[in-house]
Amino acid sequence: MMFGSQPDSFSPSQFTSSQNAAADSTTPSKMRGGSSTMPLTVKQIADALQSGTGEKGAPFLVDGVEISNIRLVGMVNGKAERTTDVSFTLDDGTGRIDFVRWVNDASDSAETAAIQNGMYVSVIGSLKGLQERKRATAFAIRPVTDFNEVTLHFIQCVRMHIENTKSKVGSPARTISAVGASFSNGSSESSTPTSLKSNPAPVTSGTNGSETDLNKQVLNIFREPAYLESEHGVHIDEVVKRFKLPAEKIKEAIEYNVDVGHIYSTIDDYHFKSAFTD
Repeated sequence: MMFGSQPDSFSPSQFTSSQNAAADSTTPSKMRGGSSTMPLTVKQIADALQSGTGEKGAPFLVDGVEISNIRLVGMVNGKAERTTDVSFTLDDGTGRIDFVRWVNDASDSAETAAIQNGMYVSVIGSLKGLQERKRATAFAIRPVTDFNEVTLHFIQCVRMHIENTKSKVGSPARTISAVGASFSNGSSESSTPTSLKSNPAPVTSGTNGSETDLNKQVLNIFREPAYLESEHGVHIDEVVKRFKLPAEKIKEAIEYNVDVGHIYSTIDDYHFKSAFTD
């Protein structure tokens, strides 16, 4: 992960009409995970501390609040395309951070093709890794067509910082968006599609029981049409009910799919939705 301070490279004068034209001529895929993301700057991410003992997978803390999904706005540099992914550096004036965007289907390819060096974008993604080696994965990248959005983003970052630093005194770290440690908390009734709530189809066990098979089976549940149409996705409890396996196994499969960008958390720690739109 690269962090650096390059304020001179981030300038409103570079936000040109040609970028507006490029953004208007392309329809990027729907922004994912927006309802539970935390607006941040690169500087805040660079200063983020890992909770707990600093083990791999432990969430990072910004202003004492655990984070998973993040949103940044800045200028693209160093875009590099490969068969399976696109990497780029985002410069927001407070520093630079490297992102990777996995390419899974045609819609992902179209989204990344619209992004060019020197273009301002809004990025939703996740922050993983270790304290000394943070890893940022992008779920969705959208061109910024109005420079006011850049200003608004920094205002939101300031507001979030003020709210979190005022409320954290004497309180344990709160979670913005992460896979919960318990499956029993949170209601699964409010956002579960009625068509699946009444008679969910059980998951068949026609696999060799490998970890890869389980990860795929869990992902397939999130990709069912009814859950794709649901604004909040599916509650973890609903996924657990579909398998005759320990809940911890299902949690590990969900965490894997979050790490590789296949699913993302929505309204709380327990609801997740597929990043695939079809």
